[in-house]
Amino acid sequence: MYMHLGTKIKIARISKGLTQQALADKIGKTRPLISSIEQTGNVNHYTLMDISKALHIDVENIQTNSLNEPLPHYKHENHTKESNTDTEQLKNENLMLKELVELQKEVIRLMKEQLIKKKS
Repeated sequence: MYMHLGTKIKIARISKGLTQQALADKIGKTRPLISSIEQTGNVNHYTLMDISKALHIDVENIQTNSLNEPLPHYKHENHTKESNTDTEQLKNENLMLKELVELQKEVIRLMKEQLIKKKS
């Protein structure tokens, strides 16, 4: 079965119990970069070398269409923890956006009041 490089990296990362942020911290990169790599499979050679060292995986095997060594076992509990963390982060961002919208509505209301006073 063919898996692109990003999928293999994601499986290896999860099997090590690491979040995207934790892997990014280990290699001195950003979480969005790790996310992009996992989604697209596009990664430069130097970053791939850093990832393979951080995850203790053989870079040559991970670059082939099939791995010579078995993939690490997928640990459902780690995935669940990461999903819960992602869900909480999205909930917090959603709350902040709602607050921002309410503040913007208040600013608009105040500006309308000032405009009406100026016209009077």
